[in-house]
Amino acid sequence: MTASWLLQNVWLVPMDGPQDRPLGEVHRGSLRIVGDRIEALGALQPRPGERCEDGAGTFALPGFVQGHVHATQTLFRGLADDLPLLPWLQQRIWPLEHAHDEASTRASARLTFAELLLGGTTTVQTMESVRHAEITCEVALAAGMRAIVGNCLMDLADGGVPAGMPTSRHEAIRRTEALWRAFHGREGRLSIAVSPRFVLSCSDELARDAAALANATGMRIHTHAAEHPDEVAAVRARFRRDYLEVLHDQGLLGANTSLAHCVHTSPRERDLLVATGTAVLHCPSTNLKLGSGIAPIHHYRTRGVRVALGADGAPCNNRLSMLTELREAALLQNLAAGPGAWPAAQALWTATRGGAQALGLDHELGSLRPGLRADFVLFSLDDARLGNETGHAANVANRLVYAASERHVRSVYCGGQRVVHAGELQEAPLGTLAEIGLAAAAALPAVLQRAGLAR
Repeated sequence: MTASWLLQNVWLVPMDGPQDRPLGEVHRGSLRIVGDRIEALGALQPRPGERCEDGAGTFALPGFVQGHVHATQTLFRGLADDLPLLPWLQQRIWPLEHAHDEASTRASARLTFAELLLGGTTTVQTMESVRHAEITCEVALAAGMRAIVGNCLMDLADGGVPAGMPTSRHEAIRRTEALWRAFHGREGRLSIAVSPRFVLSCSDELARDAAALANATGMRIHTHAAEHPDEVAAVRARFRRDYLEVLHDQGLLGANTSLAHCVHTSPRERDLLVATGTAVLHCPSTNLKLGSGIAPIHHYRTRGVRVALGADGAPCNNRLSMLTELREAALLQNLAAGPGAWPAAQALWTATRGGAQALGLDHELGSLRPGLRADFVLFSLDDARLGNETGHAANVANRLVYAASERHVRSVYCGGQRVVHAGELQEAPLGTLAEIGLAAAAALPAVLQRAGLAR
């Protein structure tokens, strides 16, 4: 018989309510876990011999869902600051990614997943580089997270791409197929996505091959779109059409597709998002740091477009913190759409259940409901710096979105297993944060040397 355990005396924030009350019924109670699933929540009594944990003083929320990250880039944090998108890619990110080997990719992935878990993220979609995505898959499995991973597809060598980095269109597709056969569905929590990098790095033939592969296998499509004005201008100059019109013609839009950014979209492109059911992955800190702009998230949500939040890559953020993205997203929509147009509760919903919906995972995670994965975070909000109403459920969304930080994360659970407690990783496969940091520091000099960026 599968073992169960009971988390008692905790404030439950289920994130299962309607749009006008997205948090659902916030109440004090218990949460019963059987295996890796939630069995029940509410006024529960311990079963004979059942292990119990006391959650007094904490709020239990679904684990955060990050829709867009680049685990392969975390090793390069601080090495590509203060540049707009295309020079950022050409002068720093592409040379550095091309210089990765298996050891440095592993070090970058370990650092990524450790940082995500410590901040309460339990599900992530990550686009890796052209090579070594299998390493990221292995580390994601060791971390205990729910992950969607893809090797990025690039077959065009123009635009400052290092020689030897792009592959043929056939090799790009072959690598995704190999990942799919080796990892898709592993342990019920790893998926492979078809991941064309962006319009300017893929031939029309490769883009159409990618769409065909996704249709044949049911894999999700994960790509970038309409991020920066210079990128949008380059796409229009090459194709004489808007960015999302190109993707649509190539067969890359649809309910299984999520597009990172969508900052600069025309009315026609917004209609395409709605008509095709394509999701948007909002990365507010990156959009600010690269000078890209403010995505019209309130507009997307009012039209029914699914939206997830994501930190993007560490070199263009420089954090992988969902709490940072929550604050930035809410503040920016106050500026773009007016105070209260996209309130804190809606932002928090987007970081949990909304993110799960955007990635096609809401049948599995994103809220505290019986039958869903037991991926959740315990926050300790008894802190005067978060506001005076700290002892009960009032304004929990406002406190989390506008004031909380990683120091308020008490514990993180993936599949019912505690993986973070009191700021420390609990599972052995990743190692301690100190060990992970030392491995990353040891791997970086060789990457810089190979990239021609040695200091």
